[in-house]
Amino acid sequence: MTTPSSSPTQTSLHHITATPEAVTHSPHPIHDNPVHPSKSAAPAEAPQPKAAKPAPQAQKPATHAQKSAAQPKKQSPDSPSNHSINTSGSHWAMTYSPYTSSGGCKPSSDIATDVASIAAKGFSSLRLYSTDCSGLSAVATAAQSRSINLILGIYISSSGISAARPQIHEIVTWATSNDAHWKGVEMIVVGNEAVFNNFASAEELAKFVSEAKAAFSAAGYTGPVTTTETLETLTKYAATLCPVSDIAAANIHPFFNGRISASQAGEFVASQLTLLESVCPGKEAYNLETGWPSKGSANGVAVPGSWEQRAAVEGIRKAAGGKSAFFSFVDDEWKEEGEWGVERSWGCSQLFD
Repeated sequence: MTTPSSSPTQTSLHHITATPEAVTHSPHPIHDNPVHPSKSAAPAEAPQPKAAKPAPQAQKPATHAQKSAAQPKKQSPDSPSNHSINTSGSHWAMTYSPYTSSGGCKPSSDIATDVASIAAKGFSSLRLYSTDCSGLSAVATAAQSRSINLILGIYISSSGISAARPQIHEIVTWATSNDAHWKGVEMIVVGNEAVFNNFASAEELAKFVSEAKAAFSAAGYTGPVTTTETLETLTKYAATLCPVSDIAAANIHPFFNGRISASQAGEFVASQLTLLESVCPGKEAYNLETGWPSKGSANGVAVPGSWEQRAAVEGIRKAAGGKSAFFSFVDDEWKEEGEWGVERSWGCSQLFD
């Protein structure tokens, strides 16, 4: 699809996630642990401010800020990860963080209820940002019991790559403890806007993705490993990041563009996915974080609100829902409100009832 006439040919994404215990201010709160990321891109000629992401308790993601190779390896039905990515339908994945409204870890019973709800709404996949809060046990167990595929994450915080490295070991240990575990893993995402947030350089991130990929492969994983950035960031560092990524991934948030209204969100996301395919030629493109806030202040023509969120999400769902991860399951009350006062208000699962 073509980009809306009011939007630039290429955008910068604007949105990050932060962890409950480490939200700071940098137009958007930033957390040292992974759980909720998300940003959207702003016009090249009018870049948007950066936001922060949630960090995991052990490692959660941060809050929102700007963000606008061979194709995924095809697996045989009996391959360890049973891997082909299911992009059929109008809503592929939902992002999920196992945190309470105060930022603590949810009990496994609540996680099981949440995952059952995601499955009932028709989603085939669930995206985690890190391994904290029993993400590899409670969340994975609940997801696999409901035949929900997992998009696992390794969160890189402001502490850098060395602090994120233990997550590789956690994933390998979990996966090798049961032959069935890899079968439910659809994709592994190393880092969430780590370069955009200056948590790592593109070169450092590329080396870390390769390191993680080698460790997962040695442990029997045959599915795709990638990283995700804003489209603007990935475009800038394509020569470094595309070669180590099995698929092209970006977080595409129309709200942070400032020139895109809620009614244009779907067309915008679809056009950005087309651009994403051209950034890493020959690699399948996926939008790993997208949505619209239900509360806050306007960013240009992008206006938050319940009606606007419904219109935007429905538009994205129709235009690109089969290759998008919707952000997020519920509002993140543990975050700072951030720029435009929108960081807490991206919960959208109620729109899929």
